[in-house]
Amino acid sequence: MVMKIFFLKNKYVLFGLVLIAGIVFLPTFFNDFQNEWDDTWMLLENPYVINFSWSRFGHHLMHFYSTQYSPVNTLYYVIIYKCFGLDAGIFHFFCLLIHLVNGVFVYRILQILIENVKSGYRIERINVYSGLVALIFLIHPLQVESVAWISASKVLLYAFFSLLGLLVYLKYLRSQNIWYLLAVLACYFMGFGSKEQAIVFPLNLIVVDFLYGRYQEWRSSYRYFFKRVVWEKIPFLLAALLMWYFSAQNGLGPQSAGMTYPLMQRLVLGAYSFMQYIFHFILPVKLSYLYFFPMEIGQKLPLFLWIYPVLILLVLWYIWEMFKSKNRLVLFGILFLGVNLLMVLHFIPVPRNSIIADRYMYLPIIGIALVGVRMVDYL
Repeated sequence: MVMKIFFLKNKYVLFGLVLIAGIVFLPTFFNDFQNEWDDTWMLLENPYVINFSWSRFGHHLMHFYSTQYSPVNTLYYVIIYKCFGLDAGIFHFFCLLIHLVNGVFVYRILQILIENVKSGYRIERINVYSGLVALIFLIHPLQVESVAWISASKVLLYAFFSLLGLLVYLKYLRSQNIWYLLAVLACYFMGFGSKEQAIVFPLNLIVVDFLYGRYQEWRSSYRYFFKRVVWEKIPFLLAALLMWYFSAQNGLGPQSAGMTYPLMQRLVLGAYSFMQYIFHFILPVKLSYLYFFPMEIGQKLPLFLWIYPVLILLVLWYIWEMFKSKNRLVLFGILFLGVNLLMVLHFIPVPRNSIIADRYMYLPIIGIALVGVRMVDYL
């Protein structure tokens, strides 16, 4: 048996999580704006914030600003600016507040998921899993960039709406009330309005369906399977296509030939990126705000990079073993990690000046944390 430190009621567990995370990130309150980095153009000199008007905001809704689309994040800045002015400490406070709320969401989502999959688990054991994963989510060093950097608030917000959407989706699965599904769709649009990375959200719903065993329903009721499991995803997939088209029209999409790495190199670089995220989770040392590509476009791949496709094969073997043993909880964790990293692994050539970024692990870290807690419990 793993630790029994979570045998308290939920309110005490949540209080402990919030208290620990608050203490860990307390130093951020003393940080100023990053005047030589993104805080300048995203907030301090952002015309949509400083010279806000609803007509200007309406224009912002239909256009990218400096190659990014985050009108919800901009509105978040506007509200804080109008209420408190340009006080760096206040902006840091609200970043931490959203992070703490996200941690509570993680705790509750995992409680529901684990209770559904591990019906034989006692509530104390479920709280251990949920509490430890939420604690890792809240205080892991990889999360510092997203919480301590004001300009990364769009990461916090897109995660907020993604997690809220998952919570509402779990409610929908219990009730089959169509209004809940519409609320999930609204969360999807709000998440995309916070950060484009939220475009993969429908894949998270599919991963939850897999955990719940919904894709096995076609064996017993083919008609019900298509009516509920398939058709309910169509609005999300159509929304994803619309978002992709909108992004492409605004210049955010695959780079042209000659401006990116060839396909084979992108596959190797994708394997490298994925494994680096795992390594940084296990051993978070020498973290940086910028991780350069190992070579320039047009150059050959360094020989050391070829070890990473081999490591990916080992990961795939592990996934297959978990599939054969019907360990859906571990599979969910791995799939959640992969799905939420999908758009930043360079398989699709989008303009990036960094091969990996700590902030891209903000939401995916939930998946690998769940796998880690499960492995420790098994050992």
